[in-house]
Amino acid sequence: MMTLQHYRCGLAVGLLTLGLAGCDQAPETENARDNTRLEEQAPLETTASEIAKEYADNAVAADNKFKDRTFNVSGTIVDVNKNAINEPFVSLQGGVDATKEPQFAFIVSDREKAFKLKPGQHIKLQCKGLGDLAEAPMAGECKVLE
Repeated sequence: MMTLQHYRCGLAVGLLTLGLAGCDQAPETENARDNTRLEEQAPLETTASEIAKEYADNAVAADNKFKDRTFNVSGTIVDVNKNAINEPFVSLQGGVDATKEPQFAFIVSDREKAFKLKPGQHIKLQCKGLGDLAEAPMAGECKVLE
């Protein structure tokens, strides 16, 4: 007759066996590692206008392309402001109307740079997409490239 302790021990051995089963999988190929490194080294290059157009055309497809991904974006600043948690962000020209301009919030180390930015200034940022929030494309963790 199997006791509760025997059952738990058997369950633990079974789970351990399942966990070890994945260890004999073939290692990632060098080509796959190179492709991953290339993607990490060369983010997508785009403009604020292109992002705004893609979100206006199809927000689901645009999220698939930009959300949770790192990309470089360039554009003309139309507004420098703070969000609800007092973090600086810029809106870049390109939205279908003034309320839908793409918005880009800065990483902590680049927030001081945000205080020096002005509307009309051209800027290039590297950001991580946050998706379509309040019907405007948004990105965070932005650092100033130019």
